[in-house]
Amino acid sequence: MNQITEIVVTSALGILTILSGIVVQEIKKYLIAKGGKKAVEVAEILAKNAVNATEQVADKLDIHGDEKLAQAKEMVVKGLEQYNINLTQPQIDSFIESAVKQMHDTWKE
Repeated sequence: MNQITEIVVTSALGILTILSGIVVQEIKKYLIAKGGKKAVEVAEILAKNAVNATEQVADKLDIHGDEKLAQAKEMVVKGLEQYNINLTQPQIDSFIESAVKQMHDTWKE
């Protein structure tokens, strides 16, 4: 029974990873068509920087899970406002999720 549960969980995580990658790619295509390549590049950079900065200060601020996500979102939103780029919350979430996945993949290597 434990093996079946493990197989189901592993498969579900694999499917979710694939789906999140597809969603991020579609959002990128949409944003490039609507706002330009520069806006997408800025959003990606801001998300990566926000995720890395949040991870670095998380222990000092004693924040975990949803608090770290909220901190990263706040940093991205402030950065986007400076560049006068408007994104929806789901779009910001996607960029942050992508940055978190990239960071985790890098750590695994």
